Amino acid sequence: MKKNETKLVCPNCGAEFEIGQHECNVKNATVIGADSGLGTIYLKLKDREEQLNKAGIDTSKYFSMRTPGGAERLMKWDGDIPVAVDADDPVLKVIFDSGTVPNRDLFRRWVMAQVFQGLIYENKYSRDEKGFTDWVHRKGYKYTWDMTQEEFRVQAKLHQKDKENWLDRNHWFNREMAVDMIDDYLKKLKETIDSRKVHKCKGNPYICIGGRQIFKSDIHKKVYLPLQKLRHDVATAGDPQKLYIAFLNFNKSKIGLEWRTRCSSRWMDAYKGAGAFYTMKNLILFHGCKFRYDNGQFMTKNSSISYLIEKANEYKSEGWRLFGMMKKLIADNGIDINAKRAEWRKARELKKA
Repeated sequence: MKKNETKLVCPNCGAEFEIGQHECNVKNATVIGADSGLGTIYLKLKDREEQLNKAGIDTSKYFSMRTPGGAERLMKWDGDIPVAVDADDPVLKVIFDSGTVPNRDLFRRWVMAQVFQGLIYENKYSRDEKGFTDWVHRKGYKYTWDMTQEEFRVQAKLHQKDKENWLDRNHWFNREMAVDMIDDYLKKLKETIDSRKVHKCKGNPYICIGGRQIFKSDIHKKVYLPLQKLRHDVATAGDPQKLYIAFLNFNKSKIGLEWRTRCSSRWMDAYKGAGAFYTMKNLILFHGCKFRYDNGQFMTKNSSISYLIEKANEYKSEGWRLFGMMKKLIADNGIDINAKRAEWRKARELKKA
């Protein structure tokens, strides 16, 4: 095989599909020709046949292809030519109607469901508690740590298998965010310790915290110093796997604070940024939403995705800006959040029936 020659290969049997020297064999997706310099492209098959066959859809001609840029497209054979699947294709209709999406790695549809739940949150017992931020705090302080630990565990795996997906998620939940989160915790821990009632044992003052009785003279050695060492491990973690282990160790060793303790502003910003990004990605790809230009005209679907990626890179440390973009996207496209959630509930009920 010549250095820049393009090959289209089946990953199961190794069969090579013939493509013309200069012709375009894939419409509305990657242009593939023998002289296109794309190297070898493997057609990754999806394990969805049984589910779609039950819905009466013949899946024998469908497959998934990963483009050179890392994006994944649903394809089908039109005779001997692979073509991109249009939005009105019956297979996509079945997927949309069932409330699922074809690529679980890239789209994380459940994130959108959670964001919608938070946006309409109202505490029926307190009129002052409503909206996304209050909904997150209602989950409790421990949730922020356990959720971040799980996020770093997943990122450690993605870094080895799917660098593009890892980069998306690492935009917000990364080492710098983790260190900021730890520093915020240490500040609040000190405030908590300083506010605790002092007791005495044989004249020696001590406090009770985290189910432990600690002499005041031992607090630095037994509490702060071990946590500072674990913080150092997080701050110097050289790869995602080391970051996960270091964060896990800190989370296991820290003294728990009250559930109502407010999470760090940096963590909240990351949570909003990631939630907004994946929500907007789903809204654009699967719900027909598009961004507006300054003149009020709507962008195309592809332009909207490009704009989202551009802004995600620009607002890496300002997730709240993406959250604002998301709210505008929802408003501009007339999305009724309550109606969408009712639609998903009905789809789940029909699936169970």
